[in-house]
Amino acid sequence: MVYRLVLFLTLCFITVHMMAQEEFTHYYIKIDGSDIENLDIELGIVDYDKEYNPKQSKLENVSTLSQLNDAISASMEVSNTSKQLNILIHGIWGDNTFAWKEMVRNLSRDVYSTDDGKKKVLLSIVWNSSINYLTGVKIARKKGDFLGPFFKELVDRKLVDTKLSFLCHSMGNRIFQHLMHSSGLIENGEQVVDHYIAAGADIESEIFDEGKSLENLSKVVKDVTIYVHNNDRSLKMSKLVNKNKRLGLNGLDPYAMPENFSIIDVSVISDHVNFTTSMSNHRYFYMSPTVVKDIKRIVWSKDYVTQKKRLDHPRRLKLMPEEF
Repeated sequence: MVYRLVLFLTLCFITVHMMAQEEFTHYYIKIDGSDIENLDIELGIVDYDKEYNPKQSKLENVSTLSQLNDAISASMEVSNTSKQLNILIHGIWGDNTFAWKEMVRNLSRDVYSTDDGKKKVLLSIVWNSSINYLTGVKIARKKGDFLGPFFKELVDRKLVDTKLSFLCHSMGNRIFQHLMHSSGLIENGEQVVDHYIAAGADIESEIFDEGKSLENLSKVVKDVTIYVHNNDRSLKMSKLVNKNKRLGLNGLDPYAMPENFSIIDVSVISDHVNFTTSMSNHRYFYMSPTVVKDIKRIVWSKDYVTQKKRLDHPRRLKLMPEEF
């Protein structure tokens, strides 16, 4: 009885926060620290102003990941709510306040917002790292491992007709890799995720090969889309450090990939909204209107028209500028 009252008060808190921007119920898990046994976890809700600028607010009545799953499940059952949970994982150093707010504003406004009048439920994974890149890789692995049981519990609730969609950027794909591995869902082999969208993925190109940790991901995810840019300068640096090909830079062999995989090359897209983004070619997933529109098409499985050219394989495509 007491717990039901706490959950009711939590949903009331969320409702008040949604008055400024009623389109979303957006939760977040903030994971600080580098020691898996001593992580600092904050669970909260994202509020928006009328310009879609986000603000994080801690949920005082939700203190465990299991309780957060209760809140997410309850939100998904609210009338006139989309039956799709969209999960967003940023890359290394993406928790920087300005960068995170810019990313969430653009994606919420231009990808997750639709004109169907339904509320959308989102979950952001916000994680800090180290200034040292190689240490950051280890931290990402640990935080993905930490999230595995949480995601397994969410899936096990078997919310009726609910779809799960992941959008992961850069080293956020490392977190996704370890989240899926530690959840045990890949071993189960049951299809539980509708979309996995990897943008500028800072993981190995051979990660889906036989014997690798995501070898059987195609059995668990209905649709996998990999965005690549052949001049992603951030991933070129990563390639030098790691001494191997990076998925978001080099892609993978289209003739060896599963039938539910697609590669979208964005190398000729240059409509970045500012000069800094165009210099790195790494943050196009929320800074290029053309790429953003294509991601929205995938997320909602809608016919938003984008121009593409087939390359050397029917599921290896080049995204073209709008005027093409």
